[in-house]
Amino acid sequence: MVLLLLVLLGCTRDEPVLTGIPAEPLLDGLQSAADARAEAPSVEPEAPTPYARPEGVTVDAGHLGGRSFSTSRDTIADQLGPLVSSRALSGDRGEELVFERGTLRVADNTIYMLKIPLQPPRRRHEALAAAGLPTIADKYLVLNREYRLNHKWGFRRIRMSRVEDSELVTDIEVWRWLPGEHLQRR
Repeated sequence: MVLLLLVLLGCTRDEPVLTGIPAEPLLDGLQSAADARAEAPSVEPEAPTPYARPEGVTVDAGHLGGRSFSTSRDTIADQLGPLVSSRALSGDRGEELVFERGTLRVADNTIYMLKIPLQPPRRRHEALAAAGLPTIADKYLVLNREYRLNHKWGFRRIRMSRVEDSELVTDIEVWRWLPGEHLQRR
């Protein structure tokens, strides 16, 4: 008799038996949000902001490396100056373009290497900043006349030529990839 009374009392509650379940259906809120979006006036997407070279950057290799050459011509002319000479490179390595303030290599309309001379010579972190790259690197490979970083910030290799018996860097060379490198691994 007591068991029957408990069963009857348990079935007559107005509140949900399981906690955490809302009293109103979940889909009602989704429908009203969809209706609100449909009724809201359409907003035009903002136009992308034009590129502006950061202050203190000589040539923004971080921005130009890996970009399309044809769409970056104005930026290249602004940062590297007028074209001095060009030459075709062997194999599928594309073309080397020498500008007044630097050199770049282009293959399949993509900039894969930039070489930037630094006047006057600078310390490593200053050279990286002048090339538009982060200034802090954890490990440098120190060679006879260069510092090298491999696989940093989306670049395959970053080489900084240095003055003999000094830590000062005379130029920085930034490679997005090395042409033909993938063929050597086969």
